[in-house]
Amino acid sequence: MLLAAAAVLWLPLAACMQPHSGAVTGSVQPIADGSATGIGGAVASSEANATVAGSGILERGGNAVDAAVAVGFALAVTYPAAGNLGGGGFMLYRTPSGISFFLDFREIAPTAARADMYLDANGIPDAAASTRGWRAAGVPGSVIGLYQAHQKWGRLPWTDLLKPAIHLAEQGFHITARQADSLNRQHLAFSQDPMAARVMIPSDQRSWSEGDRLVQVELGATLRAIAESGEDAMRKGPIVERTVAASIAGGGVLSAADFANYEPVVRPVHRIEWNGLALLTATPPSSGAVFLHQVLSTLEGQPLAEWGFRDARTIQLIGEATAAAFRDRNRYLGDPAGFDFQWELLLDPAYLAERRRSLRPEHYTPPAADLPAPPIESTETTHFSVVDANGGAVAVTTTLNGSYGAKVMAPDGFFLNNEMDDFAAQPGVANQFGLVQGRYNAIAAGRRPLSSMSPVLVLRDGAVDAVFGSPGGPTILTTVLQVLLNRYVFGLDPQAAVRAPRFHRQDLPPVLRFEAGRLDRHANQALDEWGQPLSRTPSIGDVNAIFRDLEAGEWRAVADPRRSGLGLVLPLRKN
Repeated sequence: MLLAAAAVLWLPLAACMQPHSGAVTGSVQPIADGSATGIGGAVASSEANATVAGSGILERGGNAVDAAVAVGFALAVTYPAAGNLGGGGFMLYRTPSGISFFLDFREIAPTAARADMYLDANGIPDAAASTRGWRAAGVPGSVIGLYQAHQKWGRLPWTDLLKPAIHLAEQGFHITARQADSLNRQHLAFSQDPMAARVMIPSDQRSWSEGDRLVQVELGATLRAIAESGEDAMRKGPIVERTVAASIAGGGVLSAADFANYEPVVRPVHRIEWNGLALLTATPPSSGAVFLHQVLSTLEGQPLAEWGFRDARTIQLIGEATAAAFRDRNRYLGDPAGFDFQWELLLDPAYLAERRRSLRPEHYTPPAADLPAPPIESTETTHFSVVDANGGAVAVTTTLNGSYGAKVMAPDGFFLNNEMDDFAAQPGVANQFGLVQGRYNAIAAGRRPLSSMSPVLVLRDGAVDAVFGSPGGPTILTTVLQVLLNRYVFGLDPQAAVRAPRFHRQDLPPVLRFEAGRLDRHANQALDEWGQPLSRTPSIGDVNAIFRDLEAGEWRAVADPRRSGLGLVLPLRKN
């Protein structure tokens, strides 16, 4: 089985070039404590084959963007619940010379989208309409986004970057126990879509088992077309024509013009000076920049390190700060194309100073309204991190939104997103993640929905010190925040910073959800006495991170033990 416990490994050239078969093979050298370092670059992702694909590209002389493209396409094959051709994402890139870029290739609302398209005859949101089926799909941006990233910043030939994904699709790969369980849990949903049923349900209708080989012939042909034609394969021609026809037949509103006209956007990178570091974060429609800036500013001057990681005051104050940030997120953020204000006003020092004065560590602030506890939210976004030997760094978070997106597969073998549910179908009413959002995130043709995806780069003394991100809907934001605090406030080592149990609190609903081991008996009792609602949850987030080892000057790649990901570091190869 996959060496999930040994989530940080060194991989030599010979192993990099081989598809992963469900077990770490070849010359991989796991270290006894599950850690290793190297200076030739690093990759961390949620799926071993994808990590190996990216590492192989680095070994061949590719830069961080080349490797990220290879990882992204490999995930579309080997992690179909979240990796994708039919979704979108965010990429943060810092060049070796220190220039930073944020590429937004998020999905957009189709031209035919309407503000009321998910309301029933009584004006009530129809949750199924915005989460299941072709009507839930936004215009995908992943292929065009990765292609344009390569054209702007890549080094190796485009076709080389898709070879690992093509091989994995056409020849297949052995699935892990976790992947088998994921596929089996969606059996009924897949059975309701002809193409998904053909590809994702075994021909004899049995359940998937660990070690079974998943072959995706149609997806392989699509990847070959993308390798040959680049972004044009997803702008015009037979793949688009068949996808649009399937959308129309399924009651969706995608059009050929939607695909032809889609454009990624290079947006400003927001820089946060904090704790002697510089954080590079994603601006709207990501809520990462505003959320992290607000919370870190609110916590400024608080003795968190003195109180300690487990102290109830630490936990409650962080929860109060995140709840306040979620209030602003939900009310004001969305696609900046629809703003009638400057979002930077939400970061006004006087405004945040007043918030800092209003929050107290031994006090629970209830929201203005209350809602039932949210459903168990999908964690099926995915994040991967890459650095190269020359100091280039890439953080990518990509998604179909829900697990396997809208649960419909295009005739050419890829799932479509259900990203339209990230809009506020009816401002003031909760979506599938329990988030109540405002008018700035209302559905409008051509707009991008607000996102919690929050890739982050950390700089120390002008050099990249950490690269990370996470899936998890709104818990992305609190997960990223806690990894920052764990590493740079509480002083945990890279593995411990990722492995440490987490908690999450947003404004609505007001419950503080926590993983096993996060609250000890004393903290639990204190939070309960202060009136803070509590709820235990199985797992929060899936961080794939790369950290710089200051003493050794080497990289350490860490894949979250909550999943079966893989982090790899390479020996020095200067390009």
